[in-house]
Amino acid sequence: MSIESLEAALPGLVAQRLEVPRRIDWQVLFDGLRTGLPDDYIALAEFYPRLEIGQFLCVTSPAPGGEAEFVEGAREDLAGAEDMAQKEMLGGYPAFPESGGLLRWGSSIDGDEFYWRTEGQPNEWTVVVAGRNDDWFHYEGSLSSYLAWLCSGTAEPHGLPPNFPGPEPVVSVA
Repeated sequence: MSIESLEAALPGLVAQRLEVPRRIDWQVLFDGLRTGLPDDYIALAEFYPRLEIGQFLCVTSPAPGGEAEFVEGAREDLAGAEDMAQKEMLGGYPAFPESGGLLRWGSSIDGDEFYWRTEGQPNEWTVVVAGRNDDWFHYEGSLSSYLAWLCSGTAEPHGLPPNFPGPEPVVSVA
């Protein structure tokens, strides 16, 4: 799915879309992470720097010129995820780079974590949500389709606050 579905679900998002995509050196990320990334995430990061939904959920993305720092932060996350997987605290999932391993793309102000389940090619990756109360939810779709579904008003929050994202979520781009 594309970011257009997310823009349709969050009407306030389109007004904040950059006219020209940011010049992110994706090859630095691909080399540093030793994988490509889903096309919808790349488009989202290029047109919406650090997307925040409902003053709650933040989708992290690299800044132009800050790609190496982003990779370093991702590696720190991966070290923590590997430790959690070894302690069987990762919802039964392995950590990336194992097939099906989790690679974080976002978080919430309450400590919820949002991951890709990295099975197959990047555009085939699905979403796993780790709620702060150890609620685990696997969504069989892309990051943008998950966010669109979550913001559509028809989704059960699966461990997230029951009122999130609300009927008209505030969207900010930093």
